[in-house]
Amino acid sequence: MAHVANAMIGAMHAKIPWLPGTLPPGAHPERCPHCGRMALIPWTLRRDNHTKAVLRTWVCVECQQLVERPEPE
Repeated sequence: MAHVANAMIGAMHAKIPWLPGTLPPGAHPERCPHCGRMALIPWTLRRDNHTKAVLRTWVCVECQQLVERPEPE
């Protein structure tokens, strides 16, 4: 039985502490390309050092996957 329990725990993805785990009030989520749920929200901005383009990191509050997209300036 312990082997089955370990297999189940190993398959779960851990919550990353600095990423949101629930949709914030007023969020307008998009469909996550990884898990397919309507849970992808804009998260942080950064500027690429080489191209100087502004990029936004999106996070899925369900599967914790990150997607980086160019941000219109």
